[in-house]
Amino acid sequence: MVATDERRVQGTAPVPEEGPDTHPAIAARYRDHSIAPSARDVVGARLRTRGLVRVGRTWWPYRGHEVTLPTHGYFREMRVTGGLRVVDSWVAGRARRATTVLGRCVHPALVGPDLARADLAHAALSAMWVPPVLLPAEHTRWSVEDRDTASVAFAVAGAPVEVRLGLHHGGLPRRITTACWGDPDHTGFFRDVPFGAEILEHRTFHGLTVPSTGILGWRPDGPGPTREVLRFQIVGLEPVRTAEPVLDELRDPEGVPDDAAEGELG
Repeated sequence: MVATDERRVQGTAPVPEEGPDTHPAIAARYRDHSIAPSARDVVGARLRTRGLVRVGRTWWPYRGHEVTLPTHGYFREMRVTGGLRVVDSWVAGRARRATTVLGRCVHPALVGPDLARADLAHAALSAMWVPPVLLPAEHTRWSVEDRDTASVAFAVAGAPVEVRLGLHHGGLPRRITTACWGDPDHTGFFRDVPFGAEILEHRTFHGLTVPSTGILGWRPDGPGPTREVLRFQIVGLEPVRTAEPVLDELRDPEGVPDDAAEGELG
């Protein structure tokens, strides 16, 4: 048996030093098919998106843009046909969200710690567009379930998160899920519910092969009925290789107004 010196990740299970089991075969397949050697240093991404978002029982076209540093947080803006605009961010445990219709503020469904816990799930899932962040490392641990499934634990600004990756035999993701704080069944009780993406297509941008078309929803792999909320297409991705300038941008995003709903992790 090879002795290892274990180090504890911020709030997660111990991660062994590099050894025979640190880079399992499934992680190597994911790396080889998702990341060109020239893109191994990418830490974030700027995304342009479009698709359909579910509002009530109706699907509406939307366009959006997002800046994400998966280990720090994100900023996102969505503009929906009909005058709906949603702007939100999650940085260093602090969530902010503003929803307006034709310029008028809409009462938020989530505030305080509930908002922070819910938006942390999006910060975790955004790692699907920055695959180097998910590679095994000192603060990223893979727990293999079977040949094509693994859970990846890491931290977003010190908050422990875990995403479950299901891969095609070739190595690209077909599904990614995490626990999201919410009430998709409108029971009046918030709880952690599986939330994630079914991946339909992939595209390569600047050496990163990432999910480009998919469906976001509650319980994509059960139990209970699946509830789709977003059908997305990535139309542009620019990699980010230096975190600090973008992190300063995320800490004080100009797009989030001062009267936005706010929340912090307790």
